[in-house]
Amino acid sequence: MLNFIKALVTLNSAMAEKVRSIIAYDEALAFHGRREYAKALPLMIEAAQLGNPQAMSLLGSMYLLGQGVKENGSEATKWLVAAVDAGFDEASSVLGMAYATGKAGVPVDHPKARRLLEIAAAKGDTQSARMLEMMEKGEGIFKKASRAHRR
Repeated sequence: MLNFIKALVTLNSAMAEKVRSIIAYDEALAFHGRREYAKALPLMIEAAQLGNPQAMSLLGSMYLLGQGVKENGSEATKWLVAAVDAGFDEASSVLGMAYATGKAGVPVDHPKARRLLEIAAAKGDTQSARMLEMMEKGEGIFKKASRAHRR
C-alpha cells in the first residue's frame, strides 16, 4: 500500500510539472508574440527546464536571435539539441540553419547542418529545402564554402 501511495505522489508531481510547463510556455508565447522578449524569457526558461520541447526550441531560437537576451550560440545549441532529442522535429530546421550559418557563434558544421535540414525538408519545411539547395549550389553565404564542405 505504501508503494502505491508513493507511486501516486510521484505521478501527481510529474503531472503538476507538466501542467506548469504548459502554462509557463503559453504565457511566454503570448509575450513573445507581442515582442516582449524580456518578459517571455524567464517563463520560457521555466517551461524548457520543466521539459516542454516547444519551449526548448523557442528558447534556443531566442538565444540564437538575441531576443530578450544576448545572442549565445552555446545556449541556443543546448536548447535546440534538447528539443530535437525530445522529439520536437521542428527544431531541426533552426538547429540546421544555425550549424550552416554560424549564427550567434554556433560552430559551422555543414555535415550536421545538412543532416538536420534534410530531416526538416523531408517533413515539408520549405526554408530547409531552400537552404539545402543553396548549400549544394554554393549560393549566397555558401559561395566561399568548398564543395567538400557543402556535401
